Amino acid sequence: MDDKKDIQKPNPLLRFFDKHSAHTNPFATNQSADRAYRRAERLVAALYLVTNHIPSTESIRVSVRAGALAILENVLALRNEMRTDSESVQTCRASIRHLMSLVRLLAVGGFLSIQNANIMIEGLDELGNFLNTSQNSPLSETFALSPENLLDVREGHIKDTIAVKDIKKIKDTSIADGLSDTVSDRRGPSVREENIIAVLRSGGELGIRDIASNLPEYSEKMIQRHLVDLIAAGRVKKTGLKRWSRYSIVR
Repeated sequence: MDDKKDIQKPNPLLRFFDKHSAHTNPFATNQSADRAYRRAERLVAALYLVTNHIPSTESIRVSVRAGALAILENVLALRNEMRTDSESVQTCRASIRHLMSLVRLLAVGGFLSIQNANIMIEGLDELGNFLNTSQNSPLSETFALSPENLLDVREGHIKDTIAVKDIKKIKDTSIADGLSDTVSDRRGPSVREENIIAVLRSGGELGIRDIASNLPEYSEKMIQRHLVDLIAAGRVKKTGLKRWSRYSIVR
């Protein structure tokens, strides 16, 4: 009974996040920061849900919610600093670690089941790990360059930094979660494959779940399908079998 008392129904909330995408984008082409912020939004919403039943007079409820809001602010502050191990990045990691401790205290105090506490802690830890792996990824750039930007000069002006094809790429990578994997990919699989390549380049040898944790908008099934194509193209190599399979860039 105790394990069920704090379980909420998250489906309406998830549908709210999935169907209400913001047109205001402070992240430019920094896709990693955008993903980190969207992850943080869901974690904060979940923490508010699981603390709803705690009396407002309890200091742990106030601390957890304040810590959750702090993470949102700290992740947003990383929009131009994902590339460096700056003080802002360190502050964000520290706030995540602090909130993990607060969630453990919720479980110790009987305000949160061990099962839900472990899920929340795992989600927070994955967010911190995502920040680490994203630092060396090209997906963390705040602007995109192409050779044409540097070489093609017309009427004394360099062409716009973000080309039309780059705008299409941004749109392709912001497809909402929940789209069926069986739908034919009219947007061009190369965008997804390049994102998978970028994750492998920054992370080394990774499993399917490791890749999926860095590309939350792609399902594991979708990633597996593109990995097969990348292996056939000679761009990715596979070692191990079944659940122990690991993938890396062909050097």
